[in-house]
Amino acid sequence: MPEEISSGSVRITQAQIYEKLLEVQAIQIEIVSDLKNLKDLPSRMNRVEQKLARMEWIEKLVFTALGSGITGFIAALWALIR
Repeated sequence: MPEEISSGSVRITQAQIYEKLLEVQAIQIEIVSDLKNLKDLPSRMNRVEQKLARMEWIEKLVFTALGSGITGFIAALWALIR
């Protein structure tokens, strides 16, 4: 017969504790496997940051060229009007 621990009106058997331990162990195994997949996270984040920096540079270049084109068009239009 399993030993019972009594605290007030709550009774917990060793079988219940064992079941919870098995459940916790299964959760821990899942967490450890998830953590093992995150070992290369810093290098992946570094690659993402580098790609974003390149995209930001291209975006600045495109907007600069667009601004220059619009400014040139307005200057040419102004020269025709005068």
